[in-house]
Amino acid sequence: MTWRLDATALSALLDAGDVTPLQLLDQALARLDALEPVLNAFTHVDRDGALAAAKAAAARQAAGVRLGALDGIPVSVKDNIYVAGLPAQWGSLLFRDHVPDRDDICVERLRAAGAVIIGKTTTPEFALMNRTESRLSGVTRNPWDPALTPGGSSGGAVASVAGGVTPLAIGTDMGGSTRSPASLTGLLGLRPSLGRIARRFGFPPTALDFQAIGLFTRTMRDLRLVYGALAGPDPRDPYSQRFPPAPDIGAERRLRVGWFTAIGAEGATLEVAATVSAAVAGLACVNCEVVPVSAPYDLGALRAIMGTLTAAAAARIVARFPERWRTETTDNVRSAAERGLALSAAAYVDTLDALAAWRGDVTAGWGDYDALILPAAAAPAWRAEDEAPFGLTTATQSMFTGWVNAAGLSGISVPGQPHPDGRPIGVQIVAPYGHDVVVLEIAQRLENLAPWADRWPALASKT
Repeated sequence: MTWRLDATALSALLDAGDVTPLQLLDQALARLDALEPVLNAFTHVDRDGALAAAKAAAARQAAGVRLGALDGIPVSVKDNIYVAGLPAQWGSLLFRDHVPDRDDICVERLRAAGAVIIGKTTTPEFALMNRTESRLSGVTRNPWDPALTPGGSSGGAVASVAGGVTPLAIGTDMGGSTRSPASLTGLLGLRPSLGRIARRFGFPPTALDFQAIGLFTRTMRDLRLVYGALAGPDPRDPYSQRFPPAPDIGAERRLRVGWFTAIGAEGATLEVAATVSAAVAGLACVNCEVVPVSAPYDLGALRAIMGTLTAAAAARIVARFPERWRTETTDNVRSAAERGLALSAAAYVDTLDALAAWRGDVTAGWGDYDALILPAAAAPAWRAEDEAPFGLTTATQSMFTGWVNAAGLSGISVPGQPHPDGRPIGVQIVAPYGHDVVVLEIAQRLENLAPWADRWPALASKT
């Protein structure tokens, strides 16, 4: 069952000639066909393009000139990322006929590495929900229990990896859209620091510079593999040119880590808090000093800022479709757009000023810590048709993630101690801007303590 192997192991098999890229593609498509009626993870499957890429990879393999470890490895790409010649519909009926003519930079780099892109994965409209449902593609479901949501907005991406269709997936993260769904499906989900993975040629931003390319894998060695292939500057993305030098860090360095599971009276469920506590206890045994801290951000101020920015963005997008948007958008997008259309220019600029002050407060309030440990999502996966987990609001469910985006920081969700009923629960690690190596190192220490690669949902094993 090679579908259970991570990309690193599959690459070793390719190097040895024990498997071909065409066989890996056949396996991925067979699993996709078996699971798709249940999971609804893909908006488009590019069988012809994937076959051409796999044939090219097979020819390089036969000639002994593989491009690297990703050459011939199947991967999926989220619907809101541009892949030349494939639909990029952004989960919206408004963009149902949109086909970009060029790749985003991360896709260019995937192709240059020889990865085989099998298709585009589902997202809610404009990637603005923390579960994955849209009028375009319907409801996407969690491989651990199809009655549950895989989260959002990268729900299709995590379903692809958690179900064993692809070992890797590329998504995005504007307010937690990588870390939250990874938490709900037992995966690693990395949101790099702003600019670490260069971007260009895509949809207009829904919140200034909050969004980053997100990476999904099952193992840390795979995460380092794909991160190494995609990260780095590009002259077409000014943010990527300003990325600071990485701090010197390794397994031998003692790290100072703060942790929290609540902000005032609002916080994670008991089960999620227990998972974070278990991770904290483990880190204390692997050369970390871990202490409880207060959150370094004003949650109320952040919610007001994000509410205004997303409303303005929704208004800007729907204004392109004056005759269609009121009848073709989802309720949440329509409501946000109406708020944005009523927003004054002065109020918008006031929000930008508030954001600048908020960012300064986060930096000033960080403290003497290499990283912070906290929940990735306030609760584990919930019913796929519900807006939020029972007893919580959507705002509470996402209270631990959006601040990372607003401040441009690096954050990762790693699988932690599961819920007593078996549902995955993730633990989030956050480090200052540019310190991606810190979150990777702490994640590695947690994986070494309690490896999670062999945790598979029952649905995956039945297909």
